[in-house]
Order: sequence, then structure tokens, then C-alpha cells
Amino acid sequence: MSKCDNQSVSAKIKLNYAESRLTQLEGCHCERTCSANNLVYRDKELWVEPENCRNCACKNGVVECRRIFCPPANCSDDMLPVHVDGTCCKTCRPKCTYMGQTFSEGQRFLSRTCRECKNGLMVKVTETCPEINCTTGEQILPEGRCCNVCRGYDFCAEGLICGENSECKNRNTKAECECKSGYASIHGDSTYCEDIDECATQMHYCQSNTMCVNLPGSYRCDCLPGFTRVDEYSCTEHDECASGQSLCDENAICTNTIRGHLCTCKPGYVGNGTICSAFCEDGCRSGGTCVSPNTCVCPSGFTGRRCETDIDECAEGLIKCHNHSRCVNLPGWYHCECRSGFHDNGSYQLDGSSCIDIDECTLQTHTCWNDSVCVNLPGGYDCMCTTGPGCSGNCPQDEVIRRNGEDWKPTYDRCALCSCKDGQTFCRRRPCDCADPEEDLFCCPSCDNRPSSQCLDQSGRTLYRSGASWMYGCQQCRCMEGEVDCWPLVCPVLLCEYTAVAEGECCPRCVTDPCLADNLSYDIRQTCTDPTGVTRLSGDTWHMPKSPCTTCKCKNGNVCCLVELDCLQNN
Repeated sequence: MSKCDNQSVSAKIKLNYAESRLTQLEGCHCERTCSANNLVYRDKELWVEPENCRNCACKNGVVECRRIFCPPANCSDDMLPVHVDGTCCKTCRPKCTYMGQTFSEGQRFLSRTCRECKNGLMVKVTETCPEINCTTGEQILPEGRCCNVCRGYDFCAEGLICGENSECKNRNTKAECECKSGYASIHGDSTYCEDIDECATQMHYCQSNTMCVNLPGSYRCDCLPGFTRVDEYSCTEHDECASGQSLCDENAICTNTIRGHLCTCKPGYVGNGTICSAFCEDGCRSGGTCVSPNTCVCPSGFTGRRCETDIDECAEGLIKCHNHSRCVNLPGWYHCECRSGFHDNGSYQLDGSSCIDIDECTLQTHTCWNDSVCVNLPGGYDCMCTTGPGCSGNCPQDEVIRRNGEDWKPTYDRCALCSCKDGQTFCRRRPCDCADPEEDLFCCPSCDNRPSSQCLDQSGRTLYRSGASWMYGCQQCRCMEGEVDCWPLVCPVLLCEYTAVAEGECCPRCVTDPCLADNLSYDIRQTCTDPTGVTRLSGDTWHMPKSPCTTCKCKNGNVCCLVELDCLQNN
């Protein structure tokens, strides 16, 4: 036999051995065992745990235990069911009758002595009660006992045996078994309780399109085939929320219901769900808009969390007015006002570039004396003296001649400073020097740091120094030695056709849309035609057909309509 033949025979022998081993393995059954109480149990093996009153079984490697079911005791009239140590179910034992009361085995009664029911007789018991750590007023005598305990004593800790579907509950003077939710007592004994079939007894809340399925101690509502769950108890044929067929606002929560869907505004929004508006707890001032919960978008010219702070465009250097004008701050706005000696040319440019020089010499508005010649200057004029006695430039004042260029304090105003220039007397308020301790506080209230001279604003939150100014509403206010003085804000004169005062502002602005105008004078000759074909006079108002929340008004031939948001939310 050749070497190759020997190898072939050896390979066949190994192959036959492997096939026989595989056949033996196919006939094997791998059993999963269970471990409990330091013992190993085979699959489907049953055992009893008397100390826990449970029947247990090994099922595919998992231990499953249930409390031992105890049937009703069905005791005779002279016996009562009681728990006997070492047993899981109640046993019938003779009852005792003593002083007109009935006692079960093991119960005690305290009269002059302590007695216990044993084998149908009340036997005298001699025992010493343990000391308890509470006052006499906090002590109670438990039912069927002879020794007091403290109020709140845990009777269940003594090991009252309750069935699988009941639990121990502490009462005032004893422990009792109480059926768990979804279970009912058997024959009036809550020690052992059985499941309530809510489906069979119609004690469930399953709605249409569902099927009630009973569970131990509970139940569930399963949707019928083809239906979608709405909540724990109901199902619907269509989910309008998931399919995008709802009418809910983007800031609302859509909840599917049996007959449709429900829209509820998200926290921080208010409305009927179809329309949800952001809610700002403190509101938005100065015409600001609440765009998200407690978030305001302020109009131009205002800032702050509630748009309560006016932006001083002039003080912060945000505005550059033409050099012929000066910046004047207004609530929410500003104005480039022509400087002294200049006036607007009629175009009213916002940056003040329309301010041109006033020629006082041509208009004869100068105060030059007869012996001097008026010379116009940018923003003013000068008086040039050529010949004559008046050319000295001196100023007669209170029977005194003041020399040209002389300064003095007039007697009629302690806060003024007068100067003589080219024969003309000019008086002005003298400048204040707060660093000077001798400064006259009557003339310079801004230098007054005394607490008695300070002022609280109208809100009672901000304290201002004497001489300080602030805006309140549409008034300019100033603190003067502890007194607040306010006067109406002076608005610039506008020569445009239409003007309007924006919300939160005090002064009007020019607008091109007559629907936005506040200064419109109605001309009844200019009429409008409403959607129904009715001719409306200027000033008439009406509601749009099929849209009760839209109000329209005729303004000199223009139809102006407005949608009322409050009306939309209530409809």
C-alpha cells in the first residue's frame, strides 16, 4: 500500500468519528438551571419557601415565586381564623368570650389584670411592660394588648402576614392588611385579595376605538387595528398633529383627540392656541413689542429689558448734526435744531443741513446804533463804528457809562453777568464753578450736593441732584433745591402734509401714508367705496364682511383697515 493510500484511509476514519460526535451532540439537550437559597434547581422544578410563604419554580433559568394562596378558613361559630407561628395561612382556633367581648387566639385584654385568649379560655398573664420614651399624653393602648406604646408606633414592623396582593397598613391602635389598588378582599378578609377584572365589571375608562385588556391589579386600553393612540384611554383614526393638518400656532402644543385635535399655547405665550402671542410679565414700554417670553424688541431710540430707557442720541455721539445746527434729544428720537442766527430753508433736512444763516442786517433785526454799520456774519452780525460820537462803543447803564469790553454784575439779577460790546449790553447767566466752596448755590443748583436738595423722580426709584434734568412721559423735569418742576416738551414745527406720533414717542414725525396720519382733517367731499359697494364719507368706519375683527375707515378717499389682535384671540 502506498503512502497516499494510507493517508486517505486515515482521513476517512477521522471524518467518520467527527460525524458520530455531531450525531451525539444533536441528541443532547442543554438545560438551564436556577440557583436559589444556595441550591441548584433544574428547569421546571418546583419548591416551597415556607419561611416566605411562597411557591417557586425554575423557568428557563429564571426563578419565579408567588405567595401561597390561602383559601377561606370557613371556621365554625365557636372558632375564629388566626395566624399560627410556622404557618402561612390562617387556622381556625377556639375563640374566647370575656366581659361581653369576643377575642381571637392570642388577643389580650387589660382590666384589673392582663388576660390572653388561649384554647378558648382567658388566661391570666403576668408580664412586665417595657419602658417607653414618651409622655403619658402621647401613650396609647393597642388593640388586643396590655402594654402601652407611644403614639405613631410601627405595628407592621412586628411582622403581620399579608397576602401577595395586600400590604400592611398602620392604624391608630393596630396593624391591618389592605388590598392593593386593583384588588378586592376575599370574603371580606383583606389578608388575601384577588384581582378585580375591570374589563368584565365595566370599571375601566377605555374609550371608543379601543379594547380593554385586564392585567393583574390593573388594565390597559389597546387600540383596535388601524387606529392611532391619543392618550392612555383613547385612540383615533387620524393623527392630525403628526400629519401637519392642525390649525395650531407655531408657539402652541398640538394634542390629538378622538374627534380632532387640541391647541394649547406653550408656557410663556397666551392665546386660544390657534393664535399664541408672547407674554412679557412686566410689559414692553415705549411702543416695544413682546416677541418671546419676557423678551421685548424696542423701537428705534429706546433700550432696556422693557424698553424703558430712552437712548440719548446726542449725548452718546450717535448723531452728527450739521455745524449750523445742534442736536436736541427727544423721547425715542432726536432733532437737529438750527443754532441761534440760523433758520431752516424749508426743506427740513434731518441732519440740520437745511439751516442757513439769517441776514440780520438785511432783515433789519440787528441792534446796531445809528452811528455804526451792521455787518452780517455766519450765525450773527457785528456793528462796525465808522464816525460819530457813538463810535466809542461804551454802554449807558443805570446812569453809569460802562466802557466797551467791561463786565459787571447787575443789581436786579444776582445770577447774571453783563458785558458791554460796541455800545450794546449783553447779559447772560454766569458760569458755575462747583469746585469753589463759596459758589452761590442759588445760582448754581447743580453744585448743591446737600441731601435735602435732592429729588426723587416720579417713579420713586431714581435720586437726582439739584439742577439735574430728566424726561418723564412727555415732560421735561428738573430738580430745583428739592423741588421737582416739569413743563411740556417743546416739539419742532413740521411743515409736511401728514404727521403721526409713534407709540411711546411724544413728538410727531412726517409720514407719507395718510392712513398713519394723526393730523388729518376730514373732507366729506372725498369719499370711499366699501367691499359691498356702499359709498362712505370721509371719517366713516365699518367692519369687513366675514371678518368681524377687521375695522376699516375712510380717510379723504383712502380706505384704511386695521386688524384687532384682541378680537382674534377671543374668537
